[in-house]
Amino acid sequence: MIAVTAIMKKRGNVENAEEFTVAKRSLGTGLTAAGVTSSWTWSTTLLSSVTVAYEYGIAGSFFYAACNSTQIMIFSNLAIESKRKAPNARTFLEIIRVRYGTIAHLSFMFFSLASNILVVSSILIGGAAAINSLTGMSVYASLWLLPMSVTAYTLRGGLRATILTDYVHTAIILIIIFVFWFKVYATGDQIGSPAKMWELLHEAAARNDYSAPTKDGSYLTVRSLGALKFAILSILEYTGVVFLDNSFHQKGIAADPASAVPGYVLGGLSWYAMPFTLATTMGIAAVALENTPAFPTFPNRMSAAEVSAGLTLPYAAQTIAGKGGAGAVLVLMFMSCTSAISSQLIGVSTVLSYDIYKTYIKPKATDAQILQAGHYCVVGFAIFMAAFGSMLHGVKIDLGFIYNMTGIFTGSALPALIATFFSTRQGALAATASIWTGFCSAVIIWLTLAKRFSGTLTIASVGQTDPCLYGCIAGIGAAAVVTFVISIFHDAKYTWDTLGAIRLTDETGKDKDVAYADPSYNPERLRKAAHIARGITIFLFLALFIIWPLRYASNHKST
Repeated sequence: MIAVTAIMKKRGNVENAEEFTVAKRSLGTGLTAAGVTSSWTWSTTLLSSVTVAYEYGIAGSFFYAACNSTQIMIFSNLAIESKRKAPNARTFLEIIRVRYGTIAHLSFMFFSLASNILVVSSILIGGAAAINSLTGMSVYASLWLLPMSVTAYTLRGGLRATILTDYVHTAIILIIIFVFWFKVYATGDQIGSPAKMWELLHEAAARNDYSAPTKDGSYLTVRSLGALKFAILSILEYTGVVFLDNSFHQKGIAADPASAVPGYVLGGLSWYAMPFTLATTMGIAAVALENTPAFPTFPNRMSAAEVSAGLTLPYAAQTIAGKGGAGAVLVLMFMSCTSAISSQLIGVSTVLSYDIYKTYIKPKATDAQILQAGHYCVVGFAIFMAAFGSMLHGVKIDLGFIYNMTGIFTGSALPALIATFFSTRQGALAATASIWTGFCSAVIIWLTLAKRFSGTLTIASVGQTDPCLYGCIAGIGAAAVVTFVISIFHDAKYTWDTLGAIRLTDETGKDKDVAYADPSYNPERLRKAAHIARGITIFLFLALFIIWPLRYASNHKST
């Protein structure tokens, strides 16, 4: 990171607030796609994708990859609408403030920062647990060292240098995934071929009394109600995460207009390959080899606590490659943690420096003061997350719990946020009332059903898939109804003029309009890009999430 930053400075890339936060809005398609892919490649991604494959077989790996790549491609619509309607905006929360005012701005900021906190928590908790299982290193030490090490190089680089560095990290992750794939399906003695894997999975299903939550207890079918519920929960709650996460909006803002849509679509398709390949390799390898002496828990199966903590991947790696496999997983954890956390640090620091510091504390702050505030916020958020992660570990909250309940905090903001970019009827009352009504509904349904299903409220009961799923659906549904009804009876008749009036501030303190100076912001060109984004989104969603799995399920036989 330091070397990349030094090279860019020699080439005349001056560090200022605009460069640090949105890379001067000049990222091409390749860097945009790389940034999106690395931002979405969390330690959570690698660990939880393998876990769901261990639980549901190929149904888990397929639905995990299909559902969680869809959000990125859907987001391309918001990215291009931001270019069209607010080309000078620095954060999506600035758009909220200009359109709806202070109360809505603070409300959306609360849920945006809550989303960031949950994301970084899952990354740290999952990564620290995996490192502990492989090395015996203190979980608390990992929870502090991971964010502190990332902070050191994030401060030196900013968004562009972070993306360039993350590109290398993601390439290393892909190489390790390919090594695992060849080890399991081609060169390894324990399995060595797809045909052998097929046989071992049939034997595993019989050995486990066909107890897998799939059709006939098979690990070789996509027919699984449990996997489908997990898929619906994932697509709902993590669409909310992506849409509320300012780091994803930043990359859309940082991309030049011609690169926004192809960058996000290519990023989503590229990301699909990683969890799908890793899960269909390591997740089902753990199922196949769990009864062998090389497996760390032999002669027992993995406990529910080990599965929920995301330890399937490190256990499978140790089984197929010994110490080398353990070392490879350590590299995976470090690369994925640093890539994702660096994006989160810059995303949160941008919100804190622009949407709090410049908006409410020092409106006349200079570019240098905003940059300095951003640096302070990077350090402050890293320290906060290390402490918060330590607290979560202390009360025994693990990766599975955080993954499932995230939608309670992210789902209720979805309807109002989407309407912000596409509807002229929604006003401040509809946006604010819907998000809080949805959140309250989600919490009530979540806790009520957790108590009803389990008879008690514990960390285990409230972290189960069903209450989290129904709570998330309730939050989105209630928010959608509220904003729709209020917008029908109280049409705001918004014209987008105030968003177009947002201006940047240059180093001298004068207003600057990036759209006026750049011909690539041609309205007709951006309108066509918006239509293309919608068409691609609909096609890929239907192909990945509807047509392919349903067609396969209707014809496939696991025996």
